[in-house]
Amino acid sequence: MFVSKPDDIKVEEWSTKLPTNHILVSLIDMNETKSGQKLCTACERDNETESACSWCVNCSEALCNTCGRYHRKTKATKSHKLVSIDDHETNDIPLKFADVFCTEHPEKRIKAYCNDHSAVCCMTCVMLKHRKCDNVGSIEDAAEEMKQSDEVKEFEDKLKDFKTSLEAFVQNRIDNLQNFDADIERIKLPVDTLFKELSEHLEKLKTNIRLEIAKVEKEIKPEIEDERDEMKSKVVAVDNGVALFQTNMKHAPPAQFIKAIEKLSEQKKVLKNYLRDQSQKIKEIKVTFNTNEKVLEMKNVIQDFGRLDVKRSDTDVISHPTVDMRSVEPILSSEVEIGFDVEGIVLLKNRNILLSCTKTIELRDPECRRVLSSLSLPNYPHGLKMISDIEGAVAVGGYGLILFKVQNNQIHKVSEIQADVNYDFVYDKGRYYIGCDNNICIYTRNNENYSMISEISVNNEVGFMALRDDSTLCYTVYEGNSLYCVRMDGTPVFTYSSKDLLCTVGVSVDRTGFIYVCGYKSRNVHQLSQDGKLQRIIFNNLIAGPNCITFNARGDEVVIGCYKKVLLFSLK
Repeated sequence: MFVSKPDDIKVEEWSTKLPTNHILVSLIDMNETKSGQKLCTACERDNETESACSWCVNCSEALCNTCGRYHRKTKATKSHKLVSIDDHETNDIPLKFADVFCTEHPEKRIKAYCNDHSAVCCMTCVMLKHRKCDNVGSIEDAAEEMKQSDEVKEFEDKLKDFKTSLEAFVQNRIDNLQNFDADIERIKLPVDTLFKELSEHLEKLKTNIRLEIAKVEKEIKPEIEDERDEMKSKVVAVDNGVALFQTNMKHAPPAQFIKAIEKLSEQKKVLKNYLRDQSQKIKEIKVTFNTNEKVLEMKNVIQDFGRLDVKRSDTDVISHPTVDMRSVEPILSSEVEIGFDVEGIVLLKNRNILLSCTKTIELRDPECRRVLSSLSLPNYPHGLKMISDIEGAVAVGGYGLILFKVQNNQIHKVSEIQADVNYDFVYDKGRYYIGCDNNICIYTRNNENYSMISEISVNNEVGFMALRDDSTLCYTVYEGNSLYCVRMDGTPVFTYSSKDLLCTVGVSVDRTGFIYVCGYKSRNVHQLSQDGKLQRIIFNNLIAGPNCITFNARGDEVVIGCYKKVLLFSLK
């Protein structure tokens, strides 16, 4: 059950007052006993350690030999069911042997269900409290009817919806962390550049601003991580709830099934309130650097270099939940004739579209019909990616990477990385991973220039690339039929090949972890699971020559760059 801690009590004291979910504890303890980890629960309460040899189904506790003997002798527990830990083979044992007893008459087992009062009851309760009720039946019939009801099916669906919403919160925190890291990296560059031009007097100010950056990063980043970890723990809790629900559906006695549903219903209400509260509470955290313009003019009087501005803005995580990419059918919303091959494409947060075409990067409106700005390139471009909200890079064949900024609907070149790039690159934590012949070269900034610091050997020509959240690389081999996934040290994770995937080009990863690889000649896009298994083939025979695919930040729109056209799809 998810509950909020009162303000006037310490966490340690409050946690001891929470009710125990005995079924969940039972399943956890059962898993521990199977792996040989379990100690006697009764002895642990007295700070003693004894290996458990039996399991009390009624108490959901492991017992050593001594405590087991006393358990059988004590009047209150002598009727409890004890089973040997060595006989535990499945997680069904607590459910097979557990009896549910009446709360009014603890010695009586639940046998009936009163529909008039929506209550489980023993036969004594039937005689004393429900003898005038018209709809009292067996607990078996009531449980079977409940299992077949639409409400129970909707209940399971709602639990899954809660998990989806929680996963959306987790992804929001992951995205915020990535943007926050990019903000920090973006701040460091002007700090270093400006300080290089100033006198020794500014060295002290440089130290101050560096300390402030470190302080903000130290204070804010753990906050986002804590929120992310909290959401992950809720996802695990919902997973446990779903597993518990499904286990009860399959194996629980009727009475226990109904009791479990009642308990899970309470958890569902609390979880619903939790999600509502989080949607109002959670803030988008950004950090920017505002330069003190007087630094360059008043070297002898400036007392600070600038101020970090941390902004918190509301997010719309719940209003835009993660799309179920396993089954959603894309709906074509726009088809735009371009007149040239599109090999790189990005959907910006303001819904404008950035694409790489013949020796040019173009910034277009959300309909992709009007060119807002363009940047000329020295050769034909391929892979195109944004590394922050305003900063991006494009791979130019035989030249390297061109780094640029997109601000006020204008594209401006910032810098370049000279490298023997084939088609594409990815960016992660200040490093550019550039696909070359038989290896992936890693470049990082060194003062004003970029230099290669290491390389990953992959034994084939690297085509287009994508980076997953777990920092593994996916890449294609141009005009092949395979997708490769490797770790950052080159260790293979998986390889996907298919006769239905011809001339592999662009590859992308959506916010839920699914991988998409374009087949230019097979005219389709293959959707893969996180472990590299084919989920389904989408856009089959719909597109003439798909080169690249990308998603918007919310994950509910997808755009595909093709031979002489751009296709926009809605996933709502």
